[in-house]
Amino acid sequence: SSSSLRAWAAAGRVPCVRTPGGHRRFELDELVRWLAERGGSPPAPQSRMQELVPTRIEPMPDTAERLASAGDAVVGAFEEELARTRRGAGSRPTATRQARVLGALESLADGIAGGDLSGCYRDAEWEGFRSGASGQPGDAPLTEALALRRAVDRVLGARAPDRPGDRRAVERALDRMAVRVAAGYADGVRCRLRSTLE
Repeated sequence: SSSSLRAWAAAGRVPCVRTPGGHRRFELDELVRWLAERGGSPPAPQSRMQELVPTRIEPMPDTAERLASAGDAVVGAFEEELARTRRGAGSRPTATRQARVLGALESLADGIAGGDLSGCYRDAEWEGFRSGASGQPGDAPLTEALALRRAVDRVLGARAPDRPGDRRAVERALDRMAVRVAAGYADGVRCRLRSTLE
């Protein structure tokens, strides 16, 4: 168990290295050698765990093309959704924000066309991280991610995909992008707090 391993490492019975932050790190080669010296066998190779959030989907080139060609319509719908969400905030369109929306849309379209969403999830997480690390309010990146989701839904509703499952796949991808934005934001805040404490 992990508690036994920690106790053995603290007692010097198991080889480990301490990081500057005080965490224990165990080198696999060292542990295998340690086991062999005591008559144990090396651990069995582990199979790769199934992804909790799948990044591979069936490629949808037609839907991706519709998304890519709907950039202006999505930006317009995004700004309307954002204004509706941020009532009284006096938020006006900015070139930077519109570039972020177009970048997210392009990343999503590329992922849908090729059937691999890992790039758009990574980009979404990076956007959240940047916001958290720079000290921006937490609701801003997530509000924008959800406004993008509603905007794409509105635009795709007007330009219905050929296959009914395509729209649902896009909706799931946008939901997961919003979750990645939130996770990235939390990581960014942790990094910023850690750097201020050091």
